[in-house]
Parts: sequence; structure tokens; C-alpha cells
Amino acid sequence: MLLQVILKKTASKQAEKLEMEKIIPAAGVRFNRRQVSPRAPKAVNVEPGSCHRAEFSKQARPSDSARAAANSDPGGRQRFFNPKTARLAMRVMRKNHITDRYSVILPGSAGDGTPEPEDKPIISLVNRDGVLQRVHGYRNRDGDSWAIHVFESRNPIVSIDTEGAYGDNPRYYQPAYGYHYVLTAARTAPDTAESEQWFNMLVAVQDRMRWLYDQKRVGYVSVFADANGGEDGVPHLQIATFPGVPPVIESEAKAATTIQNERGVCAMCQIIREETNGPRQVIQTDGFLAFCPWSPSYPYEFWIAPKKHSTSFLKTSQRELRDLALMLQTSLGGMGRALDGIPYSLAFHLSPEKKNTLQIHWHIEVYPATRAPASMDRGFGISLNHTSPEDAAKRMGVAGQKVLAAIMGID
Repeated sequence: MLLQVILKKTASKQAEKLEMEKIIPAAGVRFNRRQVSPRAPKAVNVEPGSCHRAEFSKQARPSDSARAAANSDPGGRQRFFNPKTARLAMRVMRKNHITDRYSVILPGSAGDGTPEPEDKPIISLVNRDGVLQRVHGYRNRDGDSWAIHVFESRNPIVSIDTEGAYGDNPRYYQPAYGYHYVLTAARTAPDTAESEQWFNMLVAVQDRMRWLYDQKRVGYVSVFADANGGEDGVPHLQIATFPGVPPVIESEAKAATTIQNERGVCAMCQIIREETNGPRQVIQTDGFLAFCPWSPSYPYEFWIAPKKHSTSFLKTSQRELRDLALMLQTSLGGMGRALDGIPYSLAFHLSPEKKNTLQIHWHIEVYPATRAPASMDRGFGISLNHTSPEDAAKRMGVAGQKVLAAIMGID
């Protein structure tokens, strides 16, 4: 039994290493027949009802015997002897049995997971001879110009080393199992514009998502960032997986489905048509629109959405990713100018890429830290905004136009 487990893990690592060595087309390089295009994710059958909020991770819930075998070796000894592994093993997700909200308990956690100089990336995208190549266990060599490093988070929200028991309602809990990565962009690469860095970052996100959705016990891949004020260039993006669809995404998808069934239109497509060239538009490119929502949760909150209907981020073309990179540079740069480099958070609201009925018109939501959450926010779910979204859009739009003019070399 133990020998079979070891052989299985070895084969899995070899397959992952081979997968990581595939080549991705670099910025400005077109596909040709000899280049390998990013492969589409495999269709994975999900049990009916497995994406329901009350079944947030039961689709990947192992049996009692499997959990017992994982926690012990043949001699009956606990395998968690490393302090770091033991700390990760204690991570647990709890669900509020009234509101169905989840919280992750992280004993002994400190810091934001930002990589330290001594950390080694698990994957890098390296520019070699005009081709952006995925490299496993990257080591610098002459002539290399790395674009993106992917690190395991030093303070993960979820971990594949997590083990533990499951509990049922009213005190439902489960191990906080998953993958958590931090993606960093090169800031000193010569002749590399910020939009190029954003493009490389987005390519890396797509690449990681494809691999993650092929892994067991991955039902949803979340992409987000928490950027400090005054940060120059591209922030560190983070990727964390969950066994099921997060409640906010599920609720949004169900509401969008209801509107689709009742009105026969995509809610986001309708919003985009109404906001384009309207008083809440921040800025637009050929394929994307940045706008302040009608009812924002935070002052100066804005969203970025593709103009055409799209429910799969993985199907976004490289041309569209370049346009999105320009939009991110322009809109975030404009917000930084308008609000003096204020800290912000952003979250990609994406459809789960495994086969299910939960689909949303994907978009990015940006939340500037203009104020701390008040009692009205936390206690009653009512947001207080001392700046109207129309005024916020006008102020950030003017600043964004100046950023765009500087990018285009216009005085």
C-alpha cells in the first residue's frame, strides 16, 4: 500500500514537471505550428449539487478511511512532525450556519505571504530568444530575462498539507485544503513597459489556472491582489484554490441566471451598454470598459469588464489580454494619481472553469481603501459613500486619460 502511494506521488511529480516545461508564446511572438499553444482544461464531471453553497467542498471530501490513512503511516505514527507542516495542517474552514459565510482559521499566521529574497520560485516565465518559456525550478543563466516568478505563499490561506476532520451542521467545518501562489513581475527588466508586465502576469495567471483546474479537489480558482499605497508598477497577484465555489461568486451567478431567465439578457452586458460613455464611465479601450458601479460598496470602487459577452477567462485571447493589460495600467494608474497612491484590493470575479451551471460575465472589481469598514457595513450590509460614483468616475477618468496620454507619448 505504502509503495503504491509513493509510486503514485512520483509519477504525479514527473507529469507536473513535464507539463511545466511546455513553451508559451512570448509577448509579440505569434503562434506557429511548432509552438505549443496553451491547452484547454479537461472537462471534469462534477456531482449534481456539488456546487451548492451548503456543499462548498463536499465534492472533494475524502472517505473516513482515506483520511485516517493520510494522517498515519503504517506504524500508526502521526506524519506531522515538521513545525511548519503542523501549522499548515491546523488550517480549517468554518461555515456560519445562519448566513452560510465562511471563515478560515489560520493559527500562528503572520505577514501577507510576500516572497523573501531567499525564496525560490516553483515556476518562472523566462524570455529566451524571443519566446516566453515556462521553466520549473528556475536558476538564472546568462542571457535570461525573467518576466514572472510564481512562488508558494509564505503564509497560505489554504494548503495541500492541511489535514483534519470534518464537522456537520450547526458547526460545519472542513480542512482548508488548496493551493496558494504569489505571482511577481520583473521590475528591472530593460525596455519592458508596465503594460508588458501586466500582459505577462495575465498569461501566467491563465497558465496556472489551466494546471490547477486539472488537479483533484480544486473546484474554484480565485485571483486577487492587495496592493500597498504608492506601489509602482504591477502588484503581486495571488491565486488561491477552493474545493467549491465561494458563496459570493455562487450568489452572483444565481442572480445573473435569474435575470437571464426572466429578461433574456445578460445582466452585465446590459450594464455595460448603459454605462458606456455615461456619467459613471472611468475609461474604455477597444475591448474593455472601466466604470464605477451604480451602488458601490466603497468610495471610488470601479469594475473592469469585457465589452463582449464572455464567461470564461481561460478563453480570453492574447490580443484581448494585451488590451486588458493596457486597461489595468491606465485605470489603476489613474486611480493612483487621483487618490495619491492609496492602497487597494482587487478581485477577479470569474466563472468556475469546471463543468457546472454557474456562469457569470467575468470582470475585475477594484476596491480602494478610502475608509475603514464601519458598523453599517459590518452590521447591516449598508455601505456609506461620501463621494458619488459619478464624481468618482469623473475624477479617476481625467487622471486615467493623462496616464493613457503618457503611455501613447502624447503631451
